[in-house]
Amino acid sequence: MIEMMNLARQLGEKLAESTQYKTFCETRDACKANAALKAKLDEFNVQKKIYDIESAKGDENDMQLLDAVSARMEALYAEITNHPEMKAYNTAEENLNILLNAINMTITSYISPENLTSEKQYDDFEDGVEGGAECTHNCATCKGCH
Repeated sequence: MIEMMNLARQLGEKLAESTQYKTFCETRDACKANAALKAKLDEFNVQKKIYDIESAKGDENDMQLLDAVSARMEALYAEITNHPEMKAYNTAEENLNILLNAINMTITSYISPENLTSEKQYDDFEDGVEGGAECTHNCATCKGCH
């Protein structure tokens, strides 16, 4: 057990050194540091709370208020998701998740080899790969990672 925990710690250290993780942290920090983006996120969260509270009233809720809050939330969501720093963050998060999924699939292949449809392992995973010709982004069809 101690040996496996040491290997897990080493893997965590290597992940922390990866391009994907470093880019994720940089883009996350850039989003947090952007006052205008943070203000939009904060307002969105306040609007969501208002919407949830009003929705919970059931038959007694104010439909005009709900419609107005919903419209504002949609506008804020569009502004937030179209912001260049948020787009960069979302891409970085997706790339980190691809790496983590590849690692998880590799580990799983050694304890459940019947789950793989191919003998190919994931040793050829490269930094920054967002998808290969064979990738369907549906792990059930996976023949190996990118």
